[in-house]
Amino acid sequence: MKYIRKAIVIILAAVFIAAVAIGLSVIFAVRNINVFRIDYQTGDSSPSEEFTGALSRIELSLSEFRGKAIAGVDEQDIAEAVNASGYAEYVSCEKIYPCTINVTVRERVEVFSVLSEDGRSYSVLDGDCNYIASKSSNENNLDGSPNVLLQSVPREDYGIVASLAATLESEFSSVRAFAESITVVPAAIEAEEDALCIKLRCGLTLEIRDYRNGCEEKAKALIDAFKEMPDYLKLSGSMYCMASGTGALKVVLPDGSVV
Repeated sequence: MKYIRKAIVIILAAVFIAAVAIGLSVIFAVRNINVFRIDYQTGDSSPSEEFTGALSRIELSLSEFRGKAIAGVDEQDIAEAVNASGYAEYVSCEKIYPCTINVTVRERVEVFSVLSEDGRSYSVLDGDCNYIASKSSNENNLDGSPNVLLQSVPREDYGIVASLAATLESEFSSVRAFAESITVVPAAIEAEEDALCIKLRCGLTLEIRDYRNGCEEKAKALIDAFKEMPDYLKLSGSMYCMASGTGALKVVLPDGSVV
């Protein structure tokens, strides 16, 4: 009889534990997933069609987490689902126990474009040079003006371009309004280094020689000289910045003068 009573106690305990586990799994299962958006403001209160489509894809992807234990939902999985949507990027997520997850996403803005090898489409990139989507034209989805065209820029140098874009944004508020294209020009001779040329919409070209070394400092030197020089010099030609033999930066204006 003792053994029977012990067996009954063990069975009842196991049933109780199982019931508690099932109850907790139901209570702490994800039931609500809220997506909050940060959209790019253009004067129109409604988000862009591309961002709206991305939000729909995100909500569909995140619905797969419903019914799963909230503690077992990994933030990295949520971030990957958001970033795979194209025009949205992951910002943060918050778990509100027992059953709610709030996800915040931000609209990704087109800044750069790269023409495909066959010349039939463009890969559009955000300000960090991350891929967003492929399009048939180089028109920005928000305002219809061209994105900055990247030409012959090695992918490994996209980080340099992104840093340069941040510098231009801080100085002129908009990279796309200031620059038409960014091109890497191979050095004419082996003893020299490649140059990065920024074609401005006003007609002038800024050339950063040996751009892989001190690109940001050279860009700032060019920008400072650009702001100070007469307007007529900004309409055509080129100006460049390079490091002298002593390491000091030298800026040569379109008329040949040195600053």
